[in-house]
Amino acid sequence: MRGARLLATIAFVALLTRTASAEESWATKRARDLTEQANAHRAAGRTDDALSRYRQAIEMDGTYGAAYLGLAELREATGDIDEARQVLRVALEAIPSFREARVAHADLLHRAKRYAESTVLLLEALRLDRDSVALLEKVLRTAPRAGALPVALGAARRLASLAKARGDDRAAADAEVTARALTRLVSEADPVKRGRRHTEQARRALALAADPRAR
Repeated sequence: MRGARLLATIAFVALLTRTASAEESWATKRARDLTEQANAHRAAGRTDDALSRYRQAIEMDGTYGAAYLGLAELREATGDIDEARQVLRVALEAIPSFREARVAHADLLHRAKRYAESTVLLLEALRLDRDSVALLEKVLRTAPRAGALPVALGAARRLASLAKARGDDRAAADAEVTARALTRLVSEADPVKRGRRHTEQARRALALAADPRAR
C-alpha cells in the first residue's frame, strides 16, 4: 500500500515537472522517460535495473524531482536507510523548494522512529504549503512522539481553523477536542494560553503550526 502511494506521488511530481513550463527540455523529457522505466523495473522486481535508471535520470536532469523520490524509496525498500536519506538531501540541494522531498524524508524518519527530526522536516514543508491539511495531520501525529506537544497543539488549532473555514463542522469539532486535550497537557508551555516566556524554538514552532502567517 505504501509503495502504491509513493508511486502515485512520483507520478504527481512528474506531472508537475512536465507542466512547469510550456516547453520541456530534451534533458527533462529523457529524465522522465528513464524514471518511468525505473518505475516499471521496480514494479517487476528488477531492483538493479530500477536503481540504474533512476541514477541515469538524475544525471540527465538534476532537477527532476520524481527520480529522487523513486530512488530514495527504492533505497529504503532495500534496507539502505542512510543512502535513502542522502538521496533526499541531494534532492533538496538541487531543488530547495521541493516540498515532497521534505515530506518523504520526514516519513522515512518517522518510520525509523526518529520523531524529532521528522517533526522539524514537516514544519519546513509546512512553510511551503501552510494550509495543507495532510501536512498538519502528519505534524499532529508525529510531534507528540517527539515530545513536542506545543507543536501538536498548534497543528490541532490550525486544523480546527481550516475546517471551520471550509464548513466542515465535524472535522472542526474533532480538531477542537484534540486541541483541548493537548492544552491540558501543555498549559504551562502554551504561550497562546498563558502568555509566559518560553524558549525561542518552542515559540517559533508553535507559531508556525498555529498561524499560517507566521514567519
